[in-house]
Parts: sequence; C-alpha cells; structure tokens
Amino acid sequence: MIENHTPLPSFCLFEEKMLTCKSPKLFLIDIKQFKNIILTYGDEGGSRVLSAFHDLLLTFATEHEMELFALFDDTFALLIDTPFELSKMEHLISALSREMEHILIPYEGKILTLNVHIGISFDHFEGLQKAQKALLVAKAENQLFVTYSEFANILMNENEEAIEAMIKTAIEEGQIVLHFQSIIDKNSTVLCYEALLRLAYHNTLQSPKLFLKIAKKRHFYDRLLESIAQKALTLAKQKGIKIALNLSWEDLQDQERLAFIETTFSNQPIILEIEYKKEIPFEPFKEALQQLKHANITLSLDNVCDSSLLEFCDGGLIDIVKVHGSLIRNLCTDEHARFTCNTILELCKAKNIQTVATHLNSQTTLETVRTLGFDLFQGYIIDQPHAFE
Repeated sequence: MIENHTPLPSFCLFEEKMLTCKSPKLFLIDIKQFKNIILTYGDEGGSRVLSAFHDLLLTFATEHEMELFALFDDTFALLIDTPFELSKMEHLISALSREMEHILIPYEGKILTLNVHIGISFDHFEGLQKAQKALLVAKAENQLFVTYSEFANILMNENEEAIEAMIKTAIEEGQIVLHFQSIIDKNSTVLCYEALLRLAYHNTLQSPKLFLKIAKKRHFYDRLLESIAQKALTLAKQKGIKIALNLSWEDLQDQERLAFIETTFSNQPIILEIEYKKEIPFEPFKEALQQLKHANITLSLDNVCDSSLLEFCDGGLIDIVKVHGSLIRNLCTDEHARFTCNTILELCKAKNIQTVATHLNSQTTLETVRTLGFDLFQGYIIDQPHAFE
C-alpha cells in the first residue's frame, strides 16, 4: 500500500543491512489502530496515513543518523549501527518516545490521532526476532515501548511465579534504580533533580510504566514505592539537594498509600510531581492535594497542556507547573502552542506558581522559552539523566 506514495528500502534490503551491521540497534514501530483506520477510511486513507507516518519517521531517522525501512504493512524499522552506550541509548529511546507520544495526521478535514507500540533490540544476534518479541510484549501490556531482555522473555511466558520472583529480586537486589535529571533556573542554578525509574538489567533500558504496572498487578507496588521513597530521601539528605518524584492519581486515590506519602514526605526536601487527566474527578483530586499541602509538601503539576485546571486551583495549592513537552516542542512552529503557553504563564504568574519548560532539546527552543518568561528549565540540552555516585 505505502509503495505508491513513499518508496522505502524493502525487507530484503533490511536483511542485507542487518548482516553487515557490527552493532545493530533496532526499533520496530507498529501503528496501534491501523486496521480500524483501513476499515473507516479505506485503502486510500490507510496509504495517506502511512505516507505521513513515513515522513515523520524519516525526519527522525535523518536527525539521529538512523536508517528507515518499511517491513510489512504498518510496521517500520529504525536501524542504527553503533556500540551500546547507556546514555546514548537512553537519549535515543527518550527522543523517539517523545516523537511518538502525540501523532496527529490530517485527512479529509479531520485530524487522526495515531498511537504506536515499539519493540527494541540491542542484541547482535537475531535482532529482528528479539525486537518482534519485545513488540509483542509492548502490545500485550499496552506499553509505548519494550526492550528485549530476559525481563521481556519472562513476561511472554506469563509464568506468574517467575514474574513475582523477578520483581522481588529486582527490588531486593537494587536492580530498580533511580537516575536523575536536573531542573535549573534562569541563572543555571539547580532547583531540584527529577528522579527517573530505571531497570538495571543486563545492559537494557525498560519502560518504567511496564514494571510499575506489573508491580501493581502482582501486589508489589507498595514495597517498591517504599524502597524508592527511602532511596530518594536518603540521597536528598546526603547530597543536600531536592528531589522530585512522580506520582499518579492512583497513588493519591488509595487512602493508605496517601497517608504513607503524607507521613513520609512531610517537611522533607522532596517535590511531588502529579499529573492531572481529564477523566480524574476534580474535587477528590483537589482534596488529596490539599491533604499533602497541609503536610508542608511541595507540589508540582505535571504535563500541563492547558490552563483549565489552574483556573480552579486555590492560590498556594500548587507550587510548580511543568508545561507539557508537546507544547514546548511546537513553540517555534505552532501559534496555538505559543498562545497556550502564554496563557499558562500569565495565570501562573498571577497565582505565584513557578513554571517549568520541559523536553528542551535545542538551543533555539531554550532561547524561546527564556524569552517567553519561564522560570525553570529541563531537558537533554541542559542535563542527561544520570546516576549519583
């Protein structure tokens, strides 16, 4: 179908390329709802979607010195021949994840939203088969990406005892670790370090959402939360720094967990970053935030993409607002993104709330957000996630 619009190297050429790669790093990308697009808009609509999606991937591939292949139907492959370096692979996965988060394709006066799954293999041998296995796990667990590893293998086997043993071992042996990315002010002074969960397992990078989901499903989440909280508090006090931790509405909804969070982080050098989504009931959410605020906990509203929630928040409830990365990335090309950012900035300034520009990956965008009047800045151009020695 796609050949009529965007000729790409074929599967045969992909196989030939894999044979000559010394250190292949392979990313398989599959459009989640492509069958529904075909059923709704026919073959022509499907071809238009694939053509637009191809253009997006080709731009990404060019920017990151990768090669793009069309393998079958709606499955594409991004390939790069490079030795494994943890920071480089993390940057590549993070950049691809951001690019794939909100894909909007115009077609016949409508805007189609695409979601994808990504299977990743860093292995030299049987790279395609391993990336396909990782892709199957990503689909089964409804995750954006999964990296092939023994971790993914265990999930594929669906052996409950093995999964539970793996999570237990990961927690007890410290395989679930924290990396940190700084958030700086206009003078380049670090306000805090955002803690990012990582699974340290045989040179692999795994989506934290995947093992968090499993931990909840297998009833190990509270143990994991306690372990992370203790690590963060210990490090914050040892280093004399502030650390930001991400929480979800599910964490606040559980009364016992909310009480643990309140008690543990009261009057501590910890910032809690919490995302509000439209499906979350506003009043219970606000009450949970008020409970944490009464415990003198610094609160940050994460991934804010409009000003609607801020208009209803009482003054002093929210300390920091992190503007959604999709708005920041589009600031230089999208008037709507710039207007939305300005609206958020004005409202936050009126309520004495600090604002963070996130996902900063270019000097141009950094200069733009500084000019607009953001207070704080975060992104790969400033600091790459790293572990503290």
